[in-house]
Amino acid sequence: MRFTLQNLKFYGLYFCIFFYGISFRAQTKYEVIPAGSYALNLGLTPQTKSNALKPYGFIYRVLRDFPVEIKWVINPEKEKDGIDFSLGEEDFRSGSFIIPVSYISEDLKEFIGNWEAKGIVGSFLKEDKKLPVFTELSVDPKWTLDKQNGSIALNFFKAALIPSSAYGGNDASNWKNPWELDICDDIFVMPHAEPKFETHKNLYIWNTKYKGAIWAGCHAASQMENLYGYVEIGNSSKLIQLNFLSAGAAGARTTGLIPFHEHRYATPPYEHRLPADPVSQYIGVSDKAMLNGSERIFYPKKANAWRENVKEIVIDPTAPDVPSLSYGPGCVLLYGHGFGNPSNGLVMYQASHDISGDGPANIAAIRAFLNWSFYATEIKRRENIIRFQNELGDKIFAARVGDDLGKMLNLDPILFDLDKAEIKPKAGRELEQIADYMLEYPELLIDIRSHTDSRADDAYNINLSNERVKATKEFLISRGIDRARISGRGYGETELVNDCRNGVPCSEAQHEQNRRSEFILSINCDLYTGKLKL
Repeated sequence: MRFTLQNLKFYGLYFCIFFYGISFRAQTKYEVIPAGSYALNLGLTPQTKSNALKPYGFIYRVLRDFPVEIKWVINPEKEKDGIDFSLGEEDFRSGSFIIPVSYISEDLKEFIGNWEAKGIVGSFLKEDKKLPVFTELSVDPKWTLDKQNGSIALNFFKAALIPSSAYGGNDASNWKNPWELDICDDIFVMPHAEPKFETHKNLYIWNTKYKGAIWAGCHAASQMENLYGYVEIGNSSKLIQLNFLSAGAAGARTTGLIPFHEHRYATPPYEHRLPADPVSQYIGVSDKAMLNGSERIFYPKKANAWRENVKEIVIDPTAPDVPSLSYGPGCVLLYGHGFGNPSNGLVMYQASHDISGDGPANIAAIRAFLNWSFYATEIKRRENIIRFQNELGDKIFAARVGDDLGKMLNLDPILFDLDKAEIKPKAGRELEQIADYMLEYPELLIDIRSHTDSRADDAYNINLSNERVKATKEFLISRGIDRARISGRGYGETELVNDCRNGVPCSEAQHEQNRRSEFILSINCDLYTGKLKL
């Protein structure tokens, strides 16, 4: 089982978590994706659960069960339903998730084949391809369903073949109320709830301090935005309002959204905007899926507006209550960082009581939810910082899940001699320090990733790097580390740190840089034995 920060749990007295406002904004960058990488094609028509929703279940399982980092490829210049890239005669639209060849083991190849039999569609790149990478996904989301009406969202996950363990199962006894949310939860799914300030005020702290992501459907969104009151933060009392996506001072009469019972319904067809936004990666329109329930459109109050960072994905350009009740725009789907702060978790509102179904509009609406979910989880991972302390309270190091533990401890690189897999004395001294920290902090898990230089053929280097992983793992086990806490495999010459590829003349020192091991950090959530009080 692979454990990651989104299901983080604590153990012991001196393992502490702190959070910093580090701004993360995905910036599209062009990367050369090597031949042999696997690209999912989610842009086929007609859109079905098999070719458009099951890929999310596949991605979830890959992130959960394999040590991978998935590339999310989106053409930043495309129009609605435009092409992201092409492989021969095959066009890829509405975003593509690509698993780089360096992660594709024989086990993962077999896994891909099993999911293709279930209906997902993908292709292995036959040659290197320069593609626009929006961001990387490296952790599997953990959804938490609201005890009030979380059952409405069950079909989203079932249609995508996302296992019930990802969202607390099908029994409401395993779901949560807002005041129960803690650091172990990534995304709170709140369809058609009846929020009250006393029961939902914890969402403020959970979103701002712990970077939790919130999805609200139907009139749960407008009711929540209008809630305000006092909370105890530190040693003082503070007036807050749960207006995550609308502007305005807490408690002001003009702050928040127009209540659902005071405005009319929307008037489709809607305008689907921002085609290169990650949430917009779906084919067609979701209009018909969002025409039920008590709230089918969201309006900021007339003297108010949406926060500056809000992404207005689906709007009604002919909304009947603009400008009489609101200056709009009337939004059917929107999202942004809570309270406009890029270090807070993401919040998304999606109109309608229930968007599930088999039609293309339902598939588009569910894809928007799932796109946002994977994106929100990755942002949460990058915003959360783990700080380890000793008994005196001194800071030892700070890291994120996915960081190299060796670098966080300022260790010298674990290097190997040419064609050798033996642990050298200097490397052994560095590994002793990793073993010491793993013994001190039982929460720590590591994934060893060993690499070679480019000399010798590819197959030989894969075998050699696997031998180096084995040697490193056995060294740590000999120092008392439980075998179950260590995973790893060899990557051969697929992830060089410099340009010393086949046929490129390099010095011995340059080649040595590539003969290295990395120790990728993750956390065992099962060791958490109590509630984190917010």
